[in-house]
Amino acid sequence: MKGFHLSVDFAAENGITAIVGPSGAGKSMLLGTIAGLEKPESGTITLNGKILVDTNVKTNLAPEKRGLGVIFQEARLFPHMTVQKNLTFADRPAQNMLSEFDEIIDLLNLSHLLKRRPHHLSGGEKQRVAIGRALLSAPTALLMDEPLASLDLARRREIMPFLERLRERFSLPILYVSHNLDETIRLADRVIVMDQGKIVAKGSVETVLSRIDVQSLILGSERPSNTQPEPVTIVSAKVSQRHDDGLISIETPWGALAAPDISGDIGRAVRMRIRASDIVLSSAPPEGLSIRNVIAGEIGIMTEAGSSQMDVLVRPLPGADPTPIWARITRRAAIEMDLKPDMPIWALLKAVVLASDIDIDGFQ
Repeated sequence: MKGFHLSVDFAAENGITAIVGPSGAGKSMLLGTIAGLEKPESGTITLNGKILVDTNVKTNLAPEKRGLGVIFQEARLFPHMTVQKNLTFADRPAQNMLSEFDEIIDLLNLSHLLKRRPHHLSGGEKQRVAIGRALLSAPTALLMDEPLASLDLARRREIMPFLERLRERFSLPILYVSHNLDETIRLADRVIVMDQGKIVAKGSVETVLSRIDVQSLILGSERPSNTQPEPVTIVSAKVSQRHDDGLISIETPWGALAAPDISGDIGRAVRMRIRASDIVLSSAPPEGLSIRNVIAGEIGIMTEAGSSQMDVLVRPLPGADPTPIWARITRRAAIEMDLKPDMPIWALLKAVVLASDIDIDGFQ
């Protein structure tokens, strides 16, 4: 893009590296440059030691020679070909294949679609075919440019388990551009945040996406100018025990929390998203309440969130896991409770809240 300066430096490991940021941050341009669809003025791109671009020696491999599988918002299938012919169009020699054809078909549940043409497929089915075609091209990395953006809510929910299976089955670097925070929380192993062509944050999903400045950057344009996006705390956890009364214990950085109706086997890893407005604060140890989950800590920073609300960061007590949690309360409550940094505080979380916010499925 003329006049746009893209300047990034990162290494992608196996698994999903999500690339997020506001519109116009350069996310799709970055993928296009890696794929060979955009020509950089200067820089170096390597893949497993193979030089794709090195402007110092005028190396710039053609897209088809880069060994990359690329999946766009639209599936871009050949309309005159059956699903099977679309899948095998970019076949590579057997010794280079990631997996057998039949395994990829089973992984993506495509066997009943092989004889159909694209106009007989739903949006989610088309994207599964596009993913299958990319996998059958024997790629050494996958580039996904907002693959769920053009799908409705039902189709997005349909395709998510297939993306999770892909991540678990293949040892591949996957660069995944998304504008959807919930999608990123559920899928990504790590995250890169971009703004104005530069990387402004990178690291684990839990650390980076729990930062209020990152959330403001990603979600701020969707909010009125006089309000702040509601902070979200993201933590990894594990299903640890099922009880006779229907509650499930989840091991978290703050100890065991209780939640109802969570599917999955004991030991299953989950990622929790906790909204700041779902946290109640108490300035004394709570007694006689129906709330099951209590996290003891002390107040960290306090920031204004519009004219009548405040965001309060609760730090666990020294000696516990340092993962903090955000709470959003009214300014009046903060004044009446005389909240100050470093004072003891108890964060309360209703168990029923976790039933909807664990293992994200509520895409916007």
